[in-house]
Amino acid sequence: MVGKLAWGIAFAALVGCGGGGGQGSDAGAQGDGAITQSCDPDPLKTGLVAQQTGVSVDAFDCSVVTWSAHYAEPDPMIFKAIMYVESRFDHTSVSCPNNPCGTPNGWSSSETGCFGLMQIVPACGGMPNDAGLLPNGHPDLDTDTSSSDWASSVFNPDVNIEIGIAGVAGNRAQEKAKFSGCTEDQYTMMALGDYNDYGSTKSCTDINTKYRDLILPPYQQYAAAAGYTAHPY
Repeated sequence: MVGKLAWGIAFAALVGCGGGGGQGSDAGAQGDGAITQSCDPDPLKTGLVAQQTGVSVDAFDCSVVTWSAHYAEPDPMIFKAIMYVESRFDHTSVSCPNNPCGTPNGWSSSETGCFGLMQIVPACGGMPNDAGLLPNGHPDLDTDTSSSDWASSVFNPDVNIEIGIAGVAGNRAQEKAKFSGCTEDQYTMMALGDYNDYGSTKSCTDINTKYRDLILPPYQQYAAAAGYTAHPY
C-alpha cells in the first residue's frame, strides 16, 4: 500500500508504447477486461504475465516509458515492479481501508483509499494538473471505459501511472533538497521508500528497506527477461 505521497511538479503530456506479458510466468495471457497498449520498440518488454491476475506485465509499458521520460525518472523498469507489488497489474484494484491520509472534508470513505495500478491516494492531495479529479475536486472513480469520465479516472492506467510517477519524482526532488551527495540510484530508493511510507527516508542509506526488498525481486526478474540493464540498487 502507498503511504502519504508528496507529488511532483504538474504537467500535461502525450502518451504513446506496450506489448506482451508478471511475475514468474510465460507470455501471452491477458486478464479479463485488461487494458493494453502497443508500442514498438518496447524497451521494457518482458513477455511475462502476472500469475495472480493473468495480466501482461507489459500491458502498460507505453505509459510507463512516456511518463518516466516526462518526469525525468531515470529507471522506468522500477515502475513495473511497483505495479506488481501494489496491484499485480490489476488496474481496478482498491485497497488502504486504513485511509492513510484521512478523509478530506466532504469526501466519502470510499473516496479515500488507494486506487489502481500504482495504488495512488487522491486524499493525500497534490494530483498533477488535478489528474484523476472531477471538477468538484473529488476523485474520479469511474470504471466504465465508455464513460466520458473515464479519461480522467484514477483507474485509467495512463492517468494512474502519471500520478504515481509524478509522486516518485516529487519525492526525489524533496530528498535531493534534504540530503545532498547521494547517488541517483540512492535517490530512487529513497523516493520509493517515501512513496510507500512518507517520511521513512532518513539519509542516503537509512531508507525503507522493507519496501525496497519487495520491489527488487520483480524488478530484477523483469530486467533480465527484457534484456534491460538493471540498476545496481
